[in-house]
Amino acid sequence: MTPLKIRSSTIARLAVAFAAVFAMGPAHIAGAAGDVTAGRALALKNCVKCHGTDGKGDGPAVAAEHLSPPPGDWTDKEDMSEHPDVFLRNIIEQGGAAMDKSLRMPAFGKKLTPAQVDDLIAYIRTFSK
Repeated sequence: MTPLKIRSSTIARLAVAFAAVFAMGPAHIAGAAGDVTAGRALALKNCVKCHGTDGKGDGPAVAAEHLSPPPGDWTDKEDMSEHPDVFLRNIIEQGGAAMDKSLRMPAFGKKLTPAQVDDLIAYIRTFSK
């Protein structure tokens, strides 16, 4: 068996994620307890331009603006299972750059309340069930 190699940037992201989990408290550790219907409305307003109405990362901005890398595919069960809710929360609130993802993913932390982020996460999770 070969030793597991982990990049320092991955370790840093995990440290930030764990710190965020403990700072948020037990309600957020179990998962987003948001309202899927409210999350859908938020996604239609803020996310479909890039992620598409079907969550596949193929929204109208992808072709029009030649987004590379493309937005995340919320329907990819394997990929989405690797991202805990705290990761989704961080990328929604802080933007893609904060999580070593696309610089084009904007930060919504000042636009959305924590409850709205819960709603959005609950809706995003419906695509990969």
